[in-house]
Amino acid sequence: MIKIGICGFGTVGQSLVKHLSDHKDLIANKTSLEFEIAYIADRSIHKKTYPKNINVTTDVMELASPGKVDILVELIGDVELTYPLIKNAIENKIHIITANKALLADKGTELFELAKENDVFFGFEASVAGAIPIIRNLKTCMTNERLTSIHGIINGTCNYILDRMSDSSLDFSNALEEAKELGYAEADPSFDINGMDAAHKISILSSIAYGIRLPLDNIYVDGIEGISLMDIKYAKELGYKIKHVGITGLSDNSIECRVHPVLVPVKDILAQVSGVMNSVILKGDRFGTSMLYGHGAGGSATASAVVSDFVDAINFISKKDLSICNHQNYNTLENLDIKDINDIECPFYLRIFAEDVSGVMAEITNILANQNISIEAVTQHESDRNNTTIPIVMITNSVKGDLINNAIKLMKNLRHVKEEVHFIRVLKSDE
Repeated sequence: MIKIGICGFGTVGQSLVKHLSDHKDLIANKTSLEFEIAYIADRSIHKKTYPKNINVTTDVMELASPGKVDILVELIGDVELTYPLIKNAIENKIHIITANKALLADKGTELFELAKENDVFFGFEASVAGAIPIIRNLKTCMTNERLTSIHGIINGTCNYILDRMSDSSLDFSNALEEAKELGYAEADPSFDINGMDAAHKISILSSIAYGIRLPLDNIYVDGIEGISLMDIKYAKELGYKIKHVGITGLSDNSIECRVHPVLVPVKDILAQVSGVMNSVILKGDRFGTSMLYGHGAGGSATASAVVSDFVDAINFISKKDLSICNHQNYNTLENLDIKDINDIECPFYLRIFAEDVSGVMAEITNILANQNISIEAVTQHESDRNNTTIPIVMITNSVKGDLINNAIKLMKNLRHVKEEVHFIRVLKSDE
C-alpha cells in the first residue's frame, strides 16, 4: 500500500483529496499499486474540515520523517518552509510531487540533482500552467524535437486584468480589485502583477526545453503595473491587444528568456486568450507550431496536474516505467548564456507627450532616424487632459532594445517633450 502525505490543505489540497476520493477506482486502473492518503499536514488544519479517516498534523516536517509516507505532495507554496521539507524528504527516499514554481525556480537545480542521487521521483507538472500538460509534453512528446521557441500567457491574473481594461475600459486599480473580489488575485497580488510568477514558470520551461540550469536570476522581468488605460486604447486603435507573456527560445548561440507586456496583433491567436485562461505556443523545426490551451490555475485544474504526477510516481515506485523520473539530467547541459534584453530585436510601441508646437514631430523622427529606427505606424491625438501636451504614439520597426533606450534618452532632452517616454515591446511575427 502506497502511503501519500499532503502538505498544505488549502484550495488545491482540498481539491486533490476530493479528486483522489471521488475517482479512486479510475486512478487505480492506471497504477500498479494500491494507495491511500495517510496524512494531511497543515499549520491550521484544525480550523478546516477534513476527512476523519486521515491522520492530520500541524507539523509539516513530520511527513519528511522516514516511514511516514511514500509520496509527499507539497502544496504550501512557500520557499523558506518547503525547501528544508522537500530536501529532508528526498534524503529519506520519499518521492516528491510539488506545484511550487517559486521553489523550483530558486532551488530546483539542487533538488533535481539530489532526487537523482537518491533514486527519487520528482514530479512538478502542476507548477506551470495548471491543467495544461506542458511539462509532460516537453519531457516526453517532444524529446526528438528541436524547439526554436516557447511563448505564451502563463499568468491568469495578469491576463484577466488586461482583458477587463480592454473590454470594459476599467483602469488598472479597478480591474485589480475586481480580480481580488472574484478570487483571481491574492490579497497581496504583487507576485503576479510584477511578473515574478511568470518568471518562475518560464525559467522552468526554459530549463526543460534547452537543458540549461534554471535561469531565474538572469531573466528580464517586467509586470503590468505600468500599463495604463491610455495604452490599452491606443494599442487597440493600431490593431493590437496588450498581453503579458513569457518568452524563451534559441537565439544564435544563446537563449532568450523574458517576461513582460507585449502588443499582440488582434488577429493573432494569443490575442483571443481571455480571462484567467493560459496558453502556451511551441515552435519546433519538425512539427511547426503547436498550441496548448486551458485553465492555468484554480483548485481543480492544479489538482488534476498533481494527479497525473501521482500516477507516474506510483508507477515509478513499482518500476513499471522508469522513463518518468521527471528530474533534469544536468550532466548533458548546453553551455548557453541568457541573452541580454537590450540585445534582443523586436518592434516597439512608443508613447510620447509633447507640446503642440511646430517642429516637435520632426525633432522626434530625426532622433529615431539617427538611431536607424524607422516608423511603421504613427498616430497623434488630442489631449484629454487640461494642458497643452498631446500624446504621440508610434510603432517602430524591429530593432535592438539598446537603440530604443538611446533614442528615449535623447527625446527626454528635447525642450518640448514632457513626462516620461513610455514603451512596450511588440510581439514579433516569428516569435
